[in-house]
Amino acid sequence: MLSPEEWNLQRPGTNPFLSFEFFEALESGQCIGPSAGWVPMEFCAGEVRLMTYQKAHSYGEFIFDWAWANAYERHGLPYYPKFTSMVPFTPVTTPHFLCQEFNPVSAGAALAVFDTHFAAAPESSAHFLFLAPGERSVFEARDYLIRETLQYHFFNESYRDFEEFLGTLRGKKAKQLRAERRHPGIEIRQLSGSELTADHGSRMYRYYLTTIENKNSFDYLTERFFRRIFETLRDQILFVEAYRDEQPFAGALFFFDQEKLYGRYWGTTDFIPNLHFELCYYQGMDFVFERNLKVFEAGAQGEHKLLRGMRPVTVLSAHKLKHPAFHSAISDFIRRETLEHRQLLGELEKALPFRTTSD
Repeated sequence: MLSPEEWNLQRPGTNPFLSFEFFEALESGQCIGPSAGWVPMEFCAGEVRLMTYQKAHSYGEFIFDWAWANAYERHGLPYYPKFTSMVPFTPVTTPHFLCQEFNPVSAGAALAVFDTHFAAAPESSAHFLFLAPGERSVFEARDYLIRETLQYHFFNESYRDFEEFLGTLRGKKAKQLRAERRHPGIEIRQLSGSELTADHGSRMYRYYLTTIENKNSFDYLTERFFRRIFETLRDQILFVEAYRDEQPFAGALFFFDQEKLYGRYWGTTDFIPNLHFELCYYQGMDFVFERNLKVFEAGAQGEHKLLRGMRPVTVLSAHKLKHPAFHSAISDFIRRETLEHRQLLGELEKALPFRTTSD
């Protein structure tokens, strides 16, 4: 078992989701573990660690395989348990091979160790979601299927502030965004680092529950998780909160590292038009400009992000299914899906709100 210091020394870069503190909060908050259907497993080759989970379901993954599981069920075959490798409940591209410096040969050796275990294990399939740059070839070399899906990211072109960014948009779009930022009687505060307390984490948990209720979803995360990260990861957390008459009623949680801001959760106890855009997108962009960060990943899905200057990007995942016929069928599905994805990507690029030379 690695100590927190050893874990973080081996972590590539400063990504908060790969930190010991983030995983410790998930575990101590009982968000992962046997009772949650996320059983952590680790495979090593030399100094390279490959983390994955034995899973009894497909919840909390964001690159979904429900249709594949249903197809197995229709044919009387068990799809669960399966292996899934990703940061739980977090649709963020991160390295799967944990070491100080990525090397495809060493990574391939760690994947070979995993594949040997996988071949003899009862799991139906193995899924590595949100592959980091350079990992694709490692998985392709071992006959994994590579799937392309979509996210929306904001790229900071060294803008001084939000107004300079608006100057790059077509006039009507800039006007719309300015209007969306007007909230009379509402005060918005940004907190980070030593300004944060565990009690802020409890408030964020309550906001999170309102979104879960509105979406009729599942509360994967616990109050203990939120309180814990607001204590141990506060230097990599941005908490944005809205007040009316000095009373907080809405909030959004972000994480950040030296290059990126990551939008994660939000909620409100009182619906106000466009407040979601302000707390989840525009406040995040303000923070990116202030800190001169390069990228803002605002979370999974949502074509409405396109109209707010977030560009469509491709995210990759790798999949291997033991059943030869299903592996072949899903290979055909992914091939067709990839063609559709690339066509959609081109159409979305045309819909971006930025000025062109013809405007």
